[in-house]
Amino acid sequence: MNSYEATVIKTGNSYALRVPKRYADENDFKVGEKVSLPAISRPAKKQDRAAILKAFEELSGMNAFKSIKDPVAWQREIRKDRPLPGRN
Repeated sequence: MNSYEATVIKTGNSYALRVPKRYADENDFKVGEKVSLPAISRPAKKQDRAAILKAFEELSGMNAFKSIKDPVAWQREIRKDRPLPGRN
Protein backbone atom coordinates (compact mmCIF):
# COMPACT_ATOMS: atom_id res chain seq x y z
CA MET A 1 0.00 0.00 0.00
CA ASN A 2 1.41 3.38 -1.01
CA SER A 3 1.54 6.32 1.37
CA TYR A 4 0.47 9.79 0.21
CA GLU A 5 0.41 13.21 1.81
CA ALA A 6 -2.79 15.25 1.76
CA THR A 7 -2.84 18.99 2.45
CA VAL A 8 -5.68 20.59 4.41
CA ILE A 9 -6.88 23.73 2.63
CA LYS A 10 -9.53 26.30 3.54
CA THR A 11 -12.23 26.76 0.93
CA GLY A 12 -14.60 29.54 1.99
CA ASN A 13 -16.43 28.35 5.09
CA SER A 14 -15.15 24.78 4.96
CA TYR A 15 -12.00 22.74 4.60
CA ALA A 16 -10.83 20.30 1.94
CA LEU A 17 -8.06 17.77 1.51
CA ARG A 18 -5.81 18.31 -1.48
CA VAL A 19 -4.31 15.00 -2.61
CA PRO A 20 -1.77 14.30 -5.34
CA LYS A 21 -3.23 13.72 -8.82
CA ARG A 22 -1.59 10.30 -8.89
CA TYR A 23 -3.58 9.27 -5.78
CA ALA A 24 -6.85 10.37 -7.38
CA ASP A 25 -5.97 8.62 -10.65
CA GLU A 26 -4.95 5.36 -8.97
CA ASN A 27 -8.24 5.28 -7.05
CA ASP A 28 -10.31 6.42 -10.04
CA PHE A 29 -11.75 9.38 -8.13
CA LYS A 30 -13.97 11.78 -10.03
CA VAL A 31 -14.24 15.53 -9.32
CA GLY A 32 -16.98 16.06 -6.74
CA GLU A 33 -17.03 12.42 -5.67
CA LYS A 34 -17.43 11.83 -1.95
CA VAL A 35 -15.12 9.23 -0.41
CA SER A 36 -14.77 7.73 3.05
CA LEU A 37 -11.47 8.23 4.83
CA PRO A 38 -10.11 6.34 7.81
CA ALA A 39 -10.30 8.19 11.11
CA ILE A 40 -7.05 9.81 12.21
CA SER A 41 -6.28 9.59 15.88
CA ARG A 42 -4.23 12.40 17.37
CA PRO A 43 -3.39 12.82 21.02
CA ALA A 44 -5.11 15.77 22.64
CA LYS A 45 -2.90 18.75 23.32
CA LYS A 46 -2.24 19.15 27.03
CA GLN A 47 -3.17 22.47 28.55
CA ASP A 48 -0.80 24.22 30.89
CA ARG A 49 -3.27 24.47 33.74
CA ALA A 50 -0.80 26.24 36.01
CA ALA A 51 -0.27 29.00 33.40
CA ILE A 52 -4.02 29.40 32.92
CA LEU A 53 -4.62 29.69 36.66
CA LYS A 54 -1.76 32.17 36.97
CA ALA A 55 -3.25 34.33 34.19
CA PHE A 56 -6.67 34.36 35.88
CA GLU A 57 -5.09 35.23 39.22
CA GLU A 58 -3.19 38.12 37.60
CA LEU A 59 -6.38 39.40 35.98
CA SER A 60 -8.18 39.13 39.29
CA GLY A 61 -5.38 40.97 41.08
CA MET A 62 -5.46 43.92 38.67
CA ASN A 63 -9.28 44.17 38.76
CA ALA A 64 -9.33 44.00 34.96
CA PHE A 65 -13.11 43.62 34.84
CA LYS A 66 -14.00 46.04 37.64
CA SER A 67 -15.56 48.56 35.24
CA ILE A 68 -18.12 45.99 34.03
CA LYS A 69 -21.16 46.54 36.23
CA ASP A 70 -23.52 44.10 34.48
CA PRO A 71 -21.62 41.24 32.77
CA VAL A 72 -24.69 39.99 30.88
CA ALA A 73 -25.44 43.44 29.43
CA TRP A 74 -21.76 43.94 28.60
CA GLN A 75 -21.62 40.63 26.75
CA ARG A 76 -24.77 41.45 24.76
CA GLU A 77 -23.32 44.83 23.79
CA ILE A 78 -20.01 43.25 22.72
CA ARG A 79 -21.79 40.71 20.52
CA LYS A 80 -24.05 43.19 18.69
CA ASP A 81 -23.72 43.25 14.94
CA ARG A 82 -21.42 46.02 13.80
CA PRO A 83 -19.61 46.98 10.63
CA LEU A 84 -16.38 45.05 10.29
CA PRO A 85 -13.21 46.77 9.14
CA GLY A 86 -12.59 46.44 5.41
CA ARG A 87 -16.09 45.13 4.68
CA ASN A 88 -19.14 46.90 3.26
